[in-house]
Amino acid sequence: MITPARRSFLVLGAAGGLAALARPALVRASSLAHPGIDTCFPFGVASGDPDGNSVVIWTRLGTLPLRYRVSPALPATVDVHWEVSRDPLMRSPIRTGLVTARRSEGYCVRAVVALPPTGAPYWYRFSAAGCASAIGRTILLPAPEIRTSRLRIAVASCAHYEFGHYAAYDRIAEDSPDLIAFLGDYIYEHNAPPRRAGETVRSYGGPLAHTLEDYRWRYAIQKTDPALQRAHEAAPWISIWDDHEVLDDYSGIFSSARTETRTAFLRRRQAAYRAWYENMPVRPGTRLSNGRYRIYRRMYFGDLASIDCLDGRQYRAQQPCPEGPDAGEGHMEPDSCSALFDPGRQFLGANQERWLARNLARKGQIWSIIAQDLMVASLRAPDRATGHYRYWTDSWDGFQAARNRLTDLLHDLKTPNPVIFSGDYHAHFASEIRQRPHDPASPVVATEFLGTSITSPGPSYAAIRSVLPINPDIHFYDSRKRGYILAEFTRDRADIRMKGLDDVRDPDSAARDMARFIVERDAPRLLPG
Repeated sequence: MITPARRSFLVLGAAGGLAALARPALVRASSLAHPGIDTCFPFGVASGDPDGNSVVIWTRLGTLPLRYRVSPALPATVDVHWEVSRDPLMRSPIRTGLVTARRSEGYCVRAVVALPPTGAPYWYRFSAAGCASAIGRTILLPAPEIRTSRLRIAVASCAHYEFGHYAAYDRIAEDSPDLIAFLGDYIYEHNAPPRRAGETVRSYGGPLAHTLEDYRWRYAIQKTDPALQRAHEAAPWISIWDDHEVLDDYSGIFSSARTETRTAFLRRRQAAYRAWYENMPVRPGTRLSNGRYRIYRRMYFGDLASIDCLDGRQYRAQQPCPEGPDAGEGHMEPDSCSALFDPGRQFLGANQERWLARNLARKGQIWSIIAQDLMVASLRAPDRATGHYRYWTDSWDGFQAARNRLTDLLHDLKTPNPVIFSGDYHAHFASEIRQRPHDPASPVVATEFLGTSITSPGPSYAAIRSVLPINPDIHFYDSRKRGYILAEFTRDRADIRMKGLDDVRDPDSAARDMARFIVERDAPRLLPG
């Protein structure tokens, strides 16, 4: 993630059992219903990673009030029952099952539930120790061969708990999306710096995260938020990570903390990945048999859209020229950093890149959605001292040969109607992606919509606005509001709304359209909506 100050520096060039469900004594164990007291399910419920036959449902047991590094007063293992119904009141369950919550896994549980592909929504809940969870709503995705007319997807990222309330999550839930795509920075490993204390509305209440328990704590704190719980209850999520689930601006096996040893960082990264896996509604196969994690995957929404979810952190090389004269600033000139163009430097990693190439060659769907964490469009800024252009090295701009391979794939494979969704930057951007950036003769191969943050502060609006004339493929930019993207795909067009909150400090804030774009089928251009 690019901190606001560093972004500005870049552009300025300066600085109880199923039977219990029928008992009248059963309570809905929710932090919303009983704030501040012990409950069974204070972290809500979630669903995710649906396909044409099944979906993941998730919850986490715990007790309130939360105490840092104090385990819940629960046995080492707890039986948790789940049920799924076609009825929002859960009167006639069609699937039931049992999972075991374990202290060793942070009392997180998930079940992969096989369901009939009816095209209608389902509702689910959990029960344990005589109380029941909130009820969540979920869906299956239409199979790849099914003719499908509409997909509504909300896109979100970057939700620092301290820098605002989660009104954006409530507005997402009210928009009734089919899917919610979360593109990274679900938690933040660090607290707000003291100099920004006046911008915060609440506190994580723990130190910088290093251990498994530290990361679990941060998920626990955030998941007690009522608005986040409502967003998880509203629709299934497809989730990827970015950097703050581990450490700001880490890259592959390389820590951004210069005093941290490789061994210490890899131990920290493993703890962070595990906590993410425990707390997100992702498939069990995300955790591989060798203890590693694979989050890149493909989904289909009928014949309307494919969705490729990418991992832009785990497999990549270190940012270029980390020891050069600008080391630590994260912005480099090509003349002083030839590694910007080194074809051997990976962004996705060789295996993921080959996997993506196979997917982009397929032609069965109308829209090819790519959900990933970092800005693909090139954003260059002049250096006042030299007059040369500088590039931010943590995004695809720092891996220009890898980006060229991506855009070559989109062009050469004639990938149908690519639309890229991105996060990380804490601002709204709408861009046309050319096969070669900054070359007006190069063909446009995709459109990109980068969404602003849920809460995290944005970069300088004026500073980046000032460099847009030398970045003409960026058609819209605004960092002044927190919010999300709401996108609707039909067989003829994509309708993209870039939403902004009136006030991130207001838990009930409204959200309004900041910009709207249309992308017509077979015409990868941005049209005003």
